[in-house]
Amino acid sequence: MRQQVENMLTIVPFAESHIAPFTAWFNALPGNDVWTADWVRSKTLDDPNYDPALMLAAQDGDEPVGFLLGNIVNETGWIKAFLVRPDRQRRGIGTLLFQAAERTLAQRNIETVTAGYAPLYYFIPGVNLKYTSAAVFLDQRGYQTDRTTRVNLDVLIQDRDFNTAASEARLRERGIVVRRGTLTDASALAELCSVNGYQGWMVESRIALENTPSTVFVAERNGDILAFAAHSVVGPVHFGPMLTSPDMRGMRIGSVLLKRCLTDWQRAGHDRCEIVWAGPIAFYARVVGATLGNAFWIFHKSLV
Repeated sequence: MRQQVENMLTIVPFAESHIAPFTAWFNALPGNDVWTADWVRSKTLDDPNYDPALMLAAQDGDEPVGFLLGNIVNETGWIKAFLVRPDRQRRGIGTLLFQAAERTLAQRNIETVTAGYAPLYYFIPGVNLKYTSAAVFLDQRGYQTDRTTRVNLDVLIQDRDFNTAASEARLRERGIVVRRGTLTDASALAELCSVNGYQGWMVESRIALENTPSTVFVAERNGDILAFAAHSVVGPVHFGPMLTSPDMRGMRIGSVLLKRCLTDWQRAGHDRCEIVWAGPIAFYARVVGATLGNAFWIFHKSLV
């Protein structure tokens, strides 16, 4: 697919050559400077829902000037990210990209589109409230939000003490062992997520298990997994998901698992992380001094 829209401006499928410029522009956004080309590739070309008719680039000749990353999941249209090169903004490029995506969605009988997020391989949990121009643009295109806010938390990790030896010793006295997860834990983690109503986390826990090394820690007793915490799933310094079986809560298992994840990042040389789509906020504030960080809205539009 190659659609010419005006003069030399064309809309083409997002391709390997677009990863570097998208990464650079995306990292230039406020509070968003952690992404690598490999992470962007995992959210775009390697997304199982990649669709060349909905994951788009606008080009002036051979030079990219804007991007829209969309797909279809569960019979809903999604736009996980959209960007226009800073020096080409307010010239209608974003409008052309949205028109192309919305036209394709309508042709496929998709009735609604959500902007700012897309399951399961999303970048951020919505439109960052710091991105005023993005919110204004969506409003002008007929997208609406109920202003329900999703929040990330910031944790400073440099020179912090996250040692869990004493806590793990107390858990062992109760027969609970904390360890790094392996691929052999995949079915047990999937079951834990499923029975507690977190089907999306089945995929995310599997991604964490497939990282090298695995980026998920589990708590088990007598071979049964009671809880897990994962990192480096959504993004390179993003924590989550984390889940403890309801009947095992209150034993500080989650605190240990969280700190084991943060220790991984300390050893890798990172100085901060984000807890994605965080809750309960009080838990993270108490255990690791997390503070409110980026906040996000989701936007919706009916195509009928």
